[in-house]
Amino acid sequence: MGTVFGIGGLLLMPVLAATGAPFLASPQNFAVGAYMALVPMFAGYVLFGWGLARVRASTATTVSLAETVVAAVLAVLVVGERLPALAWLGAALITGSLFILTLPAPRPRDLTKDSTTAESAALAVPHVAAPAPGDSSGGP
Repeated sequence: MGTVFGIGGLLLMPVLAATGAPFLASPQNFAVGAYMALVPMFAGYVLFGWGLARVRASTATTVSLAETVVAAVLAVLVVGERLPALAWLGAALITGSLFILTLPAPRPRDLTKDSTTAESAALAVPHVAAPAPGDSSGGP
C-alpha cells in the first residue's frame, strides 16, 4: 500500500511543479498541504495497514463497510452538510446490516440430547448395539 501511494506521489510531482504556485505561495498554504498529506493520508493509511495485518479478513471487511456511514456523519457534524432522508435511510440500512453481521452465528441443535418436542423425536435415530465378538445368536 505504501509503494502505491509513494509512486502516485512521485508521479504527481510534475503536476505540483506546473500548477502548484498557490500551494507553494505562502508558508500557511504549504503547512496546510503538509498536514493533509501527513495526518489524514499518511498516518491514516499506516494505521489502516497496521490494523489489516492484525485482524481477520472478515472483520476488516465489516469494519471497512462502515467507512461511508462514518464519513457521512462526520460531514454532517464537522462541515455542517445536510443529508437528504434517503441518505439517512441508507446509513441506517448499512448500520443495521453491519450489526446483524456482527451477531454470533446460531449454534446447530444437538440431536443426541433427549428432547420432548415431536420434531426432535422424529429426527432421533435409535441406537442399535452391535453384537459382541463371538456372539453366534445371529439375531438383532
